[in-house]
Amino acid sequence: MSVVASAVVRTAATVGDSRLSFLQAGKGPVVVALHGIPTGAELWRDLAGLLADAGYRVVAPDLPGYGQTRVPSSGDFSLAGAAATVARWLDEAALAPAWVVGHDAGGAVGQIMAAKHPGSVSRLTLTNSIVDGAWPAPRARFATLTARLGLYRPAARLRMVPNAFMRWQVRRAVAEPERVDDRALDRVVWDTKWTDRAGRAAFERHLAALTPRDTATIVPTLRRLRVPCQIVWGMKDPFQRWAKAGIRLRELLPSPAVHALEGCGHFTPLECPRELLDAMLGWQRRGGA
Repeated sequence: MSVVASAVVRTAATVGDSRLSFLQAGKGPVVVALHGIPTGAELWRDLAGLLADAGYRVVAPDLPGYGQTRVPSSGDFSLAGAAATVARWLDEAALAPAWVVGHDAGGAVGQIMAAKHPGSVSRLTLTNSIVDGAWPAPRARFATLTARLGLYRPAARLRMVPNAFMRWQVRRAVAEPERVDDRALDRVVWDTKWTDRAGRAAFERHLAALTPRDTATIVPTLRRLRVPCQIVWGMKDPFQRWAKAGIRLRELLPSPAVHALEGCGHFTPLECPRELLDAMLGWQRRGGA
């Protein structure tokens, strides 16, 4: 059952040669919500409505390679490229600086924005985010190799992906299955990257462009960030484990506030939107601004 109260609508903006599709809701201070792999902007729909109710304007883009966003084939589909595109969009739309909230690889995009485009970020919240050079996991390395060999699109076209193993992997990332039904996962995860010709091509380019160098090279800068930082972690995440990724992130950021979501798995904005909202707003009230 949806928890959204305020209306969440989809719209688009032109950024250079790209068409950036995004969800938006509410009015007030701007929150930019960045999804990870393999989700899209729909990951944030419930939280966007809740933040709008709390007096914020939320924008959640489909990053390059995902959903309805379209980038020229010659464009930059890397995480660093996504950070540059989002930062440019925020600047041109007079939305910067904004509270940037990033999940998984979207957390990496948020880190890169704070490090390389500091004028776009007023404060930074990271939830179950990748960090440094310790990614992708072996299963994701196989996906990037498949994309670099040009094999992803034919596999998706022949419905070899998503397969039963991939669906099982996504489902096991949810700590309490009754919180997220299959229709919600279909909406958030199994979108145009599998079913649409242009979407398959875009996602293949994105997978091929993924490199941990984008996050490893900003490590020295993370230590010197001057924006308030927060970490909110689903402690039952089987992929981005607190003991490895979470602690490493805590070590790298300057005095981050840390909030543990004990009953939540990997997809925190989808599984625990109210708990994530409470953590964010509680931090803001305590001076995380």
